[in-house]
Parts: sequence; structure tokens; C-alpha cells
Amino acid sequence: MRYKLTAVIVFFCASQLCNAQTTAVSSEQQSPKSGICLFTGTPPPEFTYTVLKELDYGKGSYGSVNDILPKLVEDAKAAGADAVIHYNGAQHFGFWPWRLVRPVVTGTAIKWSPAHDVDCASAGGHYTTGTLEGAPPPPTKK
Repeated sequence: MRYKLTAVIVFFCASQLCNAQTTAVSSEQQSPKSGICLFTGTPPPEFTYTVLKELDYGKGSYGSVNDILPKLVEDAKAAGADAVIHYNGAQHFGFWPWRLVRPVVTGTAIKWSPAHDVDCASAGGHYTTGTLEGAPPPPTKK
């Protein structure tokens, strides 16, 4: 009985490790033109937009937000988004013991209306291709 339990635990841990490695490889294959503008809040009022899709991704186990941020960027671009507002990438508590803390990324995909090119930095956003280097810093608590 102990051997079966040990085998199940080893198999589960190995599958989580393989999942993390697969995600890391796919994030390296992102092309530099596949980025998007992220806003922790909303853009200034002079930039009007249409909401396309709510985005919410979490990793099944330990890891970094960097592991799932490429998925948010990829799905936002696939939905036709020009930017993501209300972006939040952080560590959240999970339900099961092996998911004590896990990365979660959320946001809302938007499209500028009328359609036009917006300079991400001048609008108060942060351009990213799916890595934390370009992602906005977490909001500071006052």
C-alpha cells in the first residue's frame, strides 16, 4: 500500500515539474511582435475602448507569474485586443496543501474605439511580450 501511495506522489510531482518546463519553453518561443499593453487600472478618459473578454489564469502549483503571463498575452491578442486593463499578477492561496501558494494572472481584454494606435507608455501602460520585465509593478499599499 505504501508503495502505491509513494508511486502516486512521485507521478504527481513529476507531472507538475514537466508542466512547468513546458510552459517555460513556450514562453521563450514568443515573437517580439506578440506583445500587448497592460494597465493596472484603466487608461485616461480620452482613450475610449470596448471590453472584449475577461481573462483569468492560474497555475496548478508553485511557480512564477512569469509562467502564465504569456498565456494572458496570447489569449488577449487572439481575442483581437489592443490592451489589457485591470491587470493583476500575484501569488494566491490555493485550496489543496500542495497548492499552498500559486501564481494567478487576471485582466480585461479591450479594443480601442475608434481603432487607432495608442502609445502604451504615454497612456500610462506597460508594454510586455509576456515576461515580467515588461509587466507593470504591483500596486503599492498606502
